[in-house]
Amino acid sequence: MSEDLAKQLASYKAQLQQVEAALSGNGENEDLLKFKKDLQEVIELTKDLLSTQPSEILARSDCFASAQPTHAWKVGDKCMAIWSEDGQCHEAEIEETDEEKGTAAITFAGYGNADVTPLLNLKPVEGRKAKEDSGSKPMSKKEMIAQQRE
Repeated sequence: MSEDLAKQLASYKAQLQQVEAALSGNGENEDLLKFKKDLQEVIELTKDLLSTQPSEILARSDCFASAQPTHAWKVGDKCMAIWSEDGQCHEAEIEETDEEKGTAAITFAGYGNADVTPLLNLKPVEGRKAKEDSGSKPMSKKEMIAQQRE
């Protein structure tokens, strides 16, 4: 169910971007303004629902050894997270955290896909990856796949 919610959330965000683009040309269209407000509300409600869902994905993945919090996450942190679409661990960056709900909005590096996930499902980037993050260029998709295979 959480996979479906994540897909819906991505769809709602895409729709919101389209509405905002339409509003840039006609910022006083009442229908578009109402639709934008409704979409923002639906996005927030979907995020709330996602944060209350048990993580079936975490149980299926060997990316995380335990469900114990091991890190104090903040906006801009690099992490490893499971993408709900494929159940695989990918490098991501934290865009927003909600300590009260215990969730984080993340964007996957190299892909641009966004997701909302429980903070317990995040893992620090370790070893060589952390050193690469301090460098200047991002990894290509091919390099990321090669690292995952390692």
